[in-house]
Amino acid sequence: MPALHPPAKVLVTGANGFVGCWVVYQLLEAGYAVRAAVRTPDKARTLAAQVASKYSCELSARGPFECVVVPDITKEGAFDECLLGVEGVVHTATPVRFDLDDPAEYIEPAVKGTLGILHSAAKHSYVICITVRRIVFTSSIAAVADAIRPPPATVVRTEDDWNDFSVEIVEKTGKAASGVDKYSTSKVRSEKAAWSFYEENKHTLLYDFSVVAPAWIFGPLPDHPRSPADIASTSMMLAWTQMFQVPAPPPSSPPGIYNYVHIFDVAQMHLRVLDTEDAGGKRFLASAGVSNFQDWCITLDGGHFRLLGFEALHPPRALRPDEEKEALPAHTVFSGKRAEKELGIVYKSLAEMVSDIVEDFGGRGWLKHLEN
Repeated sequence: MPALHPPAKVLVTGANGFVGCWVVYQLLEAGYAVRAAVRTPDKARTLAAQVASKYSCELSARGPFECVVVPDITKEGAFDECLLGVEGVVHTATPVRFDLDDPAEYIEPAVKGTLGILHSAAKHSYVICITVRRIVFTSSIAAVADAIRPPPATVVRTEDDWNDFSVEIVEKTGKAASGVDKYSTSKVRSEKAAWSFYEENKHTLLYDFSVVAPAWIFGPLPDHPRSPADIASTSMMLAWTQMFQVPAPPPSSPPGIYNYVHIFDVAQMHLRVLDTEDAGGKRFLASAGVSNFQDWCITLDGGHFRLLGFEALHPPRALRPDEEKEALPAHTVFSGKRAEKELGIVYKSLAEMVSDIVEDFGGRGWLKHLEN
C-alpha cells in the first residue's frame, strides 16, 4: 500500500497511555492530523489539555487534533465512527496489568479490541468509503519470547519468534499462572489473531497491517502525574523504584536484565512504519540493547548529573586494576536490527535514555532528595 504522509489523519487508540501519548505528540509535530481515542470523557479532557499545554500557541501550526471517547473497545463496531476520514491507525490500546485472576480477563479484551478495529476498517471500506490504508499494531517483546526467566545460554530472538512458552504455561495452569505469563499470552493471542485475519483477507482488504513490538520502554513521561506513586507506566514505575526511591529496594540476585528502548524511538518507529511503503505486512522489534540497573548506576555515577545523594543510595563499587566489569549472565536478546536497516531507526544509547529520565524527573521536582 502507498505510504502515509502529512497532513493525513491518523487514529491513535490508547492515546493517553505512555506509548500512545508520545505517538500523538510526534504525529502532531510531523504535521499529521490526529484523532485520539480514549475510554472516558475525563481522559479526553485531560489529554486535550496536555496537548494544548505542550504546544500552546504552536498548535495552530500543527496538524488538527481531536479526542473521541470509546468506552469499550471490545464492543462490536466500537471503532466504526472513529474511522471516518482516517487514513492510518496506530492501535496501542491494551490492558497492561499483572494482578488479574482469570487469564480471560487479559486475553479477551486484547483480542477483541484488536480484531474489532481490523473488522471495522475492513467492512466500512466498502460501505461508507473509509480510507484506511495502514494499521500499525503495538505489540510487545512479551509476544516474541519469555523475557523474564533466564535461558540456559544467551539467545537472540527476532521477528520470526513467538512466546509459546508463556502460552503453554497459561493453558496448563490457568488462574495459577503468573500475571506476566497471562499478560504475555494476551499479547501473543491478540497479535496472532490479527495476523491471521490479515493473511486470510489481505487480497480483498484496502489496507495493510504492520506490528511494532517494543522491549522495556523507558524515557520521559508524557503526562503530569502528581507524584511518582501515580506513574502509570509499568516500566517507568520500575525505573523509579529501582533507581530513585528511598529506601532503595534490596538488589535482586541475579540482577534483573532488561532489553530496553527509549520511548522517543518507539514513537518514531510507529511513524516510520506509517510512512515507509515497504513496511506494510511486516513485524518490527524495537530494542536498543540489554542492561541491568547496575549499568544505570554506572551511567549516573559517570555522568554530569548533580545527584549528590545518589552515591549514598547506590554506593559505587570501584573495580580493582586487574578486575573487569562482570559480564551479564545468560539472557535473551531481542534484536532490533530490522528497524535499523529497513526503517532507518538510530536507537538512543543507554546514557541518553538515563539522562532524559533524570532531566524529566528532576524537572518535576522528584529528585530533590538526591540533590544534596
